[in-house]
Amino acid sequence: MKKFWAIACVIAFTAFWTFGFLALAGLFGDRPFDWTSALISLAGLGLGIYARLQINALTASITKGMHVRPTQGEDEFAEKVHA
Repeated sequence: MKKFWAIACVIAFTAFWTFGFLALAGLFGDRPFDWTSALISLAGLGLGIYARLQINALTASITKGMHVRPTQGEDEFAEKVHA
């Protein structure tokens, strides 16, 4: 599930920056402004923030160091692989 949220985060922030720059080009450049660029940009920002929060929630154990060997002493196969 972490990979899904990571991919969603990248795609959402890509949409945010791409359509955000298009909206800014419509405001300050020669391109005509349309609201769809601004709305897609805001949706990308919202989804990107939500996806990043999901990644933080799913990887909270990494900062505690619990991801290294959660089966230490419990699984013989894991002990052989990590030895």
